[in-house]
Amino acid sequence: MTSKHLAITTHSRTLLSGLHRFLLVAIIALATACTSTPTADRAPSDRQDVNAPATRNNTLLIPKTDDTTLDVRVISWNQKLAQQRGWLFALTELETADLGYISTNTGTFIRSQLLWLKGDIEQSAQLLNDVETTTPTDRDRLLAERQRRFTETHRYIAAAKIALERVMLGVKTDDPTTHSTVFNLLSKASEQRLASELRRTEPNSDWHQWLSLNRAYRRGREDVFSWLAEHPILPSGALDLPSGLRDWLNSDPPRRIAVLLPLSNRLKSAGQTALEGIVEGLYATFRDPALRPDIITIDTEAAGSARAAYLRALESGADFVIGPLTKDRVSELQSIDNLPIPILALNRGIPDRNSATTQTGAAQVVSLSLSPEDEAEQLAQLAWADNLRNPLVIAPDTAWGARMHTAFADTWRTFGGTIREVALTGSEKTDNETIAQGLATLSSESRIKEVERAFDAPIESQSRRREDVDVVILLSPTPQSARELRPLLRFHYAGGLPVFAPASIFEANKGIANRDLDGIKFVLPPSTLSPATSATEMLHALGADAAAFVDRFNQADSANGIILFGQSGDLSTDSQGNVHRRLKPVVFNRGRARPI
Repeated sequence: MTSKHLAITTHSRTLLSGLHRFLLVAIIALATACTSTPTADRAPSDRQDVNAPATRNNTLLIPKTDDTTLDVRVISWNQKLAQQRGWLFALTELETADLGYISTNTGTFIRSQLLWLKGDIEQSAQLLNDVETTTPTDRDRLLAERQRRFTETHRYIAAAKIALERVMLGVKTDDPTTHSTVFNLLSKASEQRLASELRRTEPNSDWHQWLSLNRAYRRGREDVFSWLAEHPILPSGALDLPSGLRDWLNSDPPRRIAVLLPLSNRLKSAGQTALEGIVEGLYATFRDPALRPDIITIDTEAAGSARAAYLRALESGADFVIGPLTKDRVSELQSIDNLPIPILALNRGIPDRNSATTQTGAAQVVSLSLSPEDEAEQLAQLAWADNLRNPLVIAPDTAWGARMHTAFADTWRTFGGTIREVALTGSEKTDNETIAQGLATLSSESRIKEVERAFDAPIESQSRRREDVDVVILLSPTPQSARELRPLLRFHYAGGLPVFAPASIFEANKGIANRDLDGIKFVLPPSTLSPATSATEMLHALGADAAAFVDRFNQADSANGIILFGQSGDLSTDSQGNVHRRLKPVVFNRGRARPI
């Protein structure tokens, strides 16, 4: 076979080139056969310079070939390289490969992906626009890439439009796009954007029907029934309602709910607050007294164990359980082999007690909680959506800090990102030393002093921070710790960097003190956007959401998107039965939390 090995720049045909061609084919074959991808960050020695150009000698190395088919094997190979070693390593490997094996179209597509990982959004978009598609499969692959980018940048309406186009295209893939995909993306859009899109959409179009169905879903069951009466034929050839809506509409409420809470001893106040939220939530969710479940309360402290409390619930004739509240009690229930009635726990179990081999009852338990890890995951999403790619993570050297850092890092890696640096506070070093080391200002000061000693004279110079950090993730457990660390960032020349933080930095009615945190972006539950909030009010919101979730419990088994727009956040479930909260992004402005 005669191969055309042409490129914009000249490549010598040496033994090294032949060897690289052989290795490329072998690596692609290996990558195609692999089913798992390591998720650990690269070691510091493997990290690449994020400021390096995306070209070599100012010339893109794209081979001249008439083949426009996107080669999924080469794309997959390069994606794995980027995930394992970073975008720059993957780009270098692509450009040093024998380009006769990579078409112009495939090379352009891959470069667009790598520039997206780098954060060069404009050039990445230009390259993606240059990609040609001549088959339905390639068209779907290009649309999938656009859908992913719109989703990552929180342009959910645009992502849903593309998802619907892919549904109508009908290409079968290993991870198919469905009508539920379209609906779930619409559920992530804000009410304002959804309403705006509805106003400018043709009322008789399928797209308008999807938008109006999502609006009805947000308003409640009666609005969905009204929508169905007006639209007896579902849009876009859908055979059934998306995202488990049919399971929700057809579900019957439980007759009696047993609430398992600590109503005595040390946690009595917390239990009472959650109970008040549950009662109010049941009245708000089940307005018809004939459909409203009876409620009985069982004190887990008096019962002595979660198992004993659960048995009392069974004896009382309950057909649904809300609670318990603490991690220990939840873990007790998750370890029980047989749980005949469903449980909506108000916390997550202890992970090391509930491994895949011992969590026998976990599949029968859905866990709704105020887990701060949800906030750390959302911070990763927000920073990535702002096209920031090189974070400095600052966290306390504690168990809480480790959990938050892990949650952030795991989410960051799913995007293909790499954490540039981690600074742990509260260890043997002072916070000032920790921040200085994380930003590399200490080494800059040391170099200045060495020059001064060498010339035995002062020099006019200023320390500089490292330039490969473009965002700070400030995982502070308290408002006070955030106020102490923020000035240190300014002192070490990082005052202009964007800063993201969890809800723990917020303190209501502290406008003057909060001004020290102006400019920091963070997340808050919807209930805390009121003038006053506290930890007890968050427990009240948790209880209210638990009561509302009872009505959506059957839907949770078949829905991958947002199930409930609650007081503690927009709620969705994962495959492990954990309910995740999506909070509202806000920013400190003059000491107040302003929605973004």
